[in-house]
Amino acid sequence: MNEWRPLINEYYKLAHTDDPNSLELGKPATTEELDSLDKELGFKMPPEFRSFYGEFNGFGTKRDDETDWFFVPISAIPNLTAVIRDWFKETHPEIARRYVAVVDWGNGDSSGYLFSEAGDPLEGFFIFEHESYEFEADQDWREFIIPVNSSIRNFLTE
Repeated sequence: MNEWRPLINEYYKLAHTDDPNSLELGKPATTEELDSLDKELGFKMPPEFRSFYGEFNGFGTKRDDETDWFFVPISAIPNLTAVIRDWFKETHPEIARRYVAVVDWGNGDSSGYLFSEAGDPLEGFFIFEHESYEFEADQDWREFIIPVNSSIRNFLTE
């Protein structure tokens, strides 16, 4: 336990130099919550995801009585995923079906996982960049869903 806390703390301090004490950490997700998410999404989330969420069910910025979740809680992942998929499901339905968003950048972009047609997670941690999406079916999806890190750990440390 506590393998993720130092990484989150350091990432958050660098990203929130103005208020590093506003970090909100979600309580650990249960095995039942993790299994339920897998079932709802139709994909088995990678071991690193289960490890991360088994320690912290998301993290974000706490202001007043509200939390602006960056890594969203498990309960918000299906909705965030649906919102992001809506961007490109008309032009790239197969890719949309296989993308799962877990990070909400708060600007229309997200980061998360992309799964193969067989349902296995592809190598890496991906970002959907809505500014790069052209609403054209002939656009290569790799132009708007980009592997930016090899893992959550690298995402937090690079």
